[in-house]
Order: sequence, then C-alpha cells, then structure tokens
Amino acid sequence: MTIDENDYRAIRMGAAVVDLSASGKLRLSGESAIEFLNGLVSNDVKSLTPGAGRLVAFPNLQGRLIALARVYRDNDSLLLEVDEINREKIDRNLRRFVMAGNFFIEDQTDGYSLFGVEGPKSEELVRSLGITLANGQEFSHEQVMIDSIPVRATVHCRCGLPGFDLFFPREGTERMRQRLLEAGAVWVGLETFEVARIEAGVPREGIDAGEDYIILETGLGRAVSYTKGCYLGQEVIARIHWRGQPARQLRGLLLDTPIEASAEVELRAVDGPQAGRKVGNITSATVSPALGRPIALGYVHRHYLATGTTLAVWRNEEHLGDSQVVELPFLPSGT
Repeated sequence: MTIDENDYRAIRMGAAVVDLSASGKLRLSGESAIEFLNGLVSNDVKSLTPGAGRLVAFPNLQGRLIALARVYRDNDSLLLEVDEINREKIDRNLRRFVMAGNFFIEDQTDGYSLFGVEGPKSEELVRSLGITLANGQEFSHEQVMIDSIPVRATVHCRCGLPGFDLFFPREGTERMRQRLLEAGAVWVGLETFEVARIEAGVPREGIDAGEDYIILETGLGRAVSYTKGCYLGQEVIARIHWRGQPARQLRGLLLDTPIEASAEVELRAVDGPQAGRKVGNITSATVSPALGRPIALGYVHRHYLATGTTLAVWRNEEHLGDSQVVELPFLPSGT
C-alpha cells in the first residue's frame, strides 16, 4: 500500500480530513424507536440523553457481529452511522419492526456527507469553526452552523488520535471541504487513513470484524453493556465475558517482511507440542511509516496471546516469514 508522506504527516502531526460519505446514515424516530433498538443491540441506548452517543453492536443469536453502529441521540430521534457494507442489511433488519409500533426509519445516506477530521491538531481546527466539543466524551455531539451549513459534529476517534465526524447536507460538500482546507486541514485519501487505522489497532468491518467473529474476540468490548437487559446473543456474550477470555482475540503482529493480507494467510505455532499447527490468521497488513516496518492485525488463539510470542506466517504451503505478537495499539494513543 503506497501512501503520500505529506498525507501521513498530516494525520500523525496535524489535522487531516477524509471523506467517509459512503457510510450509512439511518434516522430512527417515533415513541418506540429507542425501546426497539435497545432490544436489538448490545449496548444501552435507553440511557442516552440528547447530545450523547454510544458505540453499539448488532449481534446474532451466537453472539457474532452482524454490524457496528454509532448511535447519536437528538431530542426526538436517533442517528445511526454504520459502515457502508452494512447499510442495506441494518436498514432491512430495522424495518421489520416498523409495523409493530410507533417506529420509523429514514435512510439519509444519500442526502448527507460525512467528513472525518483526524489528528493531534483536529481539536484546534474544529474549535476555529465554532465547534465546542474539544475534550468531550467520545460520541458526544452538537448541532452547529458553519458558513450557513447545518453540521452535526461528533467526537469520534477513528485511528487512535483526537478525531471528529462532521455530518452535513450533501449540497454543502464542496463548500465544507474548502472551509476545512482554509482552516488548515489537509485532505487525505482512504489509503493513508487505512494505514493509521491499522497502526491504531482499530478493526475494520468486513476485514477484521464481522459474522466470523464473536464481538468480544474483536476487542470491541466497549460496545457491550452487561447491565442493560436482554438482547439477541446476550447469553453467549455474557458467558464469555464472565469466563474471562474468548477462544481467540485480535492482536497486533510485527512482521519480518511485508505481506498482502488474504483469507489464505494463517499463523502457525513455532514451539511446543502444537508446533506447525494453525493458531490464528491475519486480517489486515501494511507497512507502518512510524515504526519503519511491516505490521498486521490478526486473530490469535488464547494460548499464544503473550506479547513477544513468535508465530510463523504461511500462505497455503509457503512460509512467508515470522511474526511477533504485540498488544494493540502499535503506537501510543495520540502518537
């Protein structure tokens, strides 16, 4: 993956803007909206107050991850932001309940843009635009006007750095882009954002997280409440939590050589009675400019999670090199 050095410097040392408008944006309203959503997701949305938000997961009966959503509460409705690959799936799932009560869904994806502002100078930048959320709790949000454009500003750290999401009507896209550039932001591509995401150990849906994985395996435990009451998959998730450890977990891997992640890339034990046996798989890989070496995200069996454990990397029957298990994130928060 080739990235622009100036773009990477902006996201690590300045304020970078990435276009995330393809993300799904679903508006839920009606007297029953919160109650219905609360029974479907793993986290507590009933306790949200206007201006607050929360990360939630939609699990299946086996506790596996159907989709993640960022939920933002307004006075009388909820905004759900989901990965673009889950937009139609979650929309269909929610619409099954529309006839059961006072519960309405509006897909606002095509009508709204979404810009992510990332980097250590992002707080300074959003303050200059009149946004007062700096140092706010993650997923807190407010409505502001920027150059006559109504903007829903939210706190969302997408790659281990201070970060903010800006939702606004699609027709204001070019004007908002220009306003951010004038304020000192650097426009960066998704390739640069992807490198920073991997360095931060943030799983990406469809790659590092999805229905192949139980929620607690992904490291997304903050999307789960253990006091909110019943929801689909609760028993499995609670049992794993109280047992103390899932069978496998997402970990960072320092690689000997760059690789291209694919379903065929697996991790094998090097030492002990299981030497040569598959004990994990790699899901994302890149070369970290900050570390000066190739890195990866992958799932590792619980017996091999210790930092410094050496695991061999194989594709089919080709030995690609070795890796060392490390805790996530690869870089300290804010680096």
